Amino acid sequence: MVSQAPGFEDHLYPNHVFKLKKALYGLKQAPRQWYERLSNFLLSKGYARGAVDKTLFIRKHDNDVILVQVYVDDIIFGSNNNTLCE
Repeated sequence: MVSQAPGFEDHLYPNHVFKLKKALYGLKQAPRQWYERLSNFLLSKGYARGAVDKTLFIRKHDNDVILVQVYVDDIIFGSNNNTLCE
């Protein structure tokens, strides 16, 4: 069954769903666009891009560190503080 995406519910039309005019994942440049949008978001949140590996993002908070590794369309989080990963 098709339903409205969480966070995008239209309470005036609860039985309607949205039709995309242009799907991002069908484009040849989709992975590049996805990575650019994600990296811009992480950089705006205070992450620094890795010097050697440009898909590694690092953010330090006091004595804690959170690492975000982007691999194709997967994101891996790691930290010495569990609450930072959440």
